Amino acid sequence: MMTRIAEGDEDSFARLYELWCKRIMAYAFRSLRDMQEAQDVVQETFIQVYRAAPAYRAEGKFGAFVFRIAGNIVRGRFRSGKQVDSLTEIIDDETAPHPESLSYSPEESVLSSIDIERMLALLPPRQKEALILVAGGVSYSEGAEMLQITTDAFAQLVLRGRRALKMKMTRMGEIL
Repeated sequence: MMTRIAEGDEDSFARLYELWCKRIMAYAFRSLRDMQEAQDVVQETFIQVYRAAPAYRAEGKFGAFVFRIAGNIVRGRFRSGKQVDSLTEIIDDETAPHPESLSYSPEESVLSSIDIERMLALLPPRQKEALILVAGGVSYSEGAEMLQITTDAFAQLVLRGRRALKMKMTRMGEIL
């Protein structure tokens, strides 16, 4: 598809956008917690994908390529102060059900979201980013490629982030 896009095929670009825009939007929104900012990230991501089409080489997975672009844009917004430090959901492992499918009362769900947001803001940025990527459905190998680290190093970031998050949540529960 990237070859056809490089040749000016707008239909291929539209199909590529349809295939990836929801995942990029979910990642950007979970990272930034601002719909307008997330929409801007999606737009900037696909502008860069379009511009990169002539030089694109199909080495590795396209998903890692597009998420690397989106991740760089999100990180740029973190550095520029355009983001909000929050996340309303995180999963314990890749096979766990998503929080919206669990049977919490609305009050429990809101309190849990606030607690997780507060605790995530205290994590080191790389651990937070790894957890956001995993919550967004990115595989460990894709996440590693996005952060330009090994899969093992990415897995360690996720593991440390989960442990730190659980420890902070446990401590908070003891206080309450």
